[in-house]
Amino acid sequence: GIERLDGQIVFVAKALPGERVKVKIIKAKKSFAVGLLQQIVAETVSRVTPLCGVFGKCGGCTLQHLNYEEQVTFKANHIKQSMKRLGGIDIELPDVLAQENTRHYRNKAAFPVAQIDGRVQAGFYAVRSHRVVPSDCAIQSARINEVKNVVVDWANDNGIIAYEEKTDKGVLRHIVVRESSVGEVMVGVVSTKSIVDERLIAALKKVKGVVSIVQNINDKKTNAILGEKNITMFGEDYITEQYEDLKFRAALPSFLQVNHAQTQRLYKIALEFADIQATDVVFDLFCGIGTISLLAAKRAKTVVGIEYVQSAVDNAEQNAKLNEIINAQFIAGDAGERLADAQRMVGAPDTVIIDPPRKGCDADLVDKICEIAPRRIVYVSCNPATLARDAALFAEQGYTVENVKGVDMFAHTTHVESVARLSR
Repeated sequence: GIERLDGQIVFVAKALPGERVKVKIIKAKKSFAVGLLQQIVAETVSRVTPLCGVFGKCGGCTLQHLNYEEQVTFKANHIKQSMKRLGGIDIELPDVLAQENTRHYRNKAAFPVAQIDGRVQAGFYAVRSHRVVPSDCAIQSARINEVKNVVVDWANDNGIIAYEEKTDKGVLRHIVVRESSVGEVMVGVVSTKSIVDERLIAALKKVKGVVSIVQNINDKKTNAILGEKNITMFGEDYITEQYEDLKFRAALPSFLQVNHAQTQRLYKIALEFADIQATDVVFDLFCGIGTISLLAAKRAKTVVGIEYVQSAVDNAEQNAKLNEIINAQFIAGDAGERLADAQRMVGAPDTVIIDPPRKGCDADLVDKICEIAPRRIVYVSCNPATLARDAALFAEQGYTVENVKGVDMFAHTTHVESVARLSR
């Protein structure tokens, strides 16, 4: 909730537009203040009962108290306002494709574990902390919660102690679970040392769909979830995901979008915006395991994917072979540094597709993309703020934002994916 009091902006977590509330000011600066919600005097009709019992304690979802239609409206306005305020670009209120299923939609979780009341427990962190709030997550698939509970029970039954960040002691750090749309489940057990145990393997194999159990060793004092060493305890070191008629193998460290149904809609928009012709050369930057690259290769003359993480490039090359696609190549390295190599390989691109992390592109990469002068740029973004900033940089060099659409892949959170088409 945002209020203006005597010319000063006051931010109030958990308050909603249209409500009258009593607030205690807990921080006051010259330009803004932060209020703690004390009482809702008049409630908006948009307020609903949160679906999760730990809402407000867990830091994962922050919009469960707002009805879903209003969540989607909020996200459309967020994209439009970000483009205007941060990019100086006026756009129409974008369409945001809503989710059909707003519960149990996530297909990946990384549960931190902690020793609480003498027992290993797992859940998610409280707001702005590394204090674990134990729970079965209402937006994760039921099978992901089941796997988490199996590992927790095994740890408690066998004297496995949870890792403690402050003391750098303990063994079990995270439980990472991924479920593909074809029903395959991968389990990643992250610990400070090897704890390969047949009892754990036997218990996890009873969970329907488990085809891969991987031990990840992370013995460093770090906030990073995964370490560098993986030990396959059961099955393969990957699971298989599918988009359109293509199959993709993903290892434990690989990036995949967390909402399969909405990802298919996101990729469809991106490919429509790209308008790829049979004679086109396409560059796919931040290509990961090659999902968009290989979908584009079905339509293009040739595609070059560039990705910083070598293991993801290895996966992308394997996925090209798996799908018998011969007109896609992949390069490992920094996107800006490898653009010239890509151009030497196949010539200048007609279209560049960008799907960067939340921090967006740096200015140097924007410059180098503009130097090779593609006709079209399709920018897939998980952060409207950095999309707006980068779109303004492209605009300075002759590119116009022609269309922006949103895809809600993260119901009950403030996050939204967006796709922008820019033309020279």
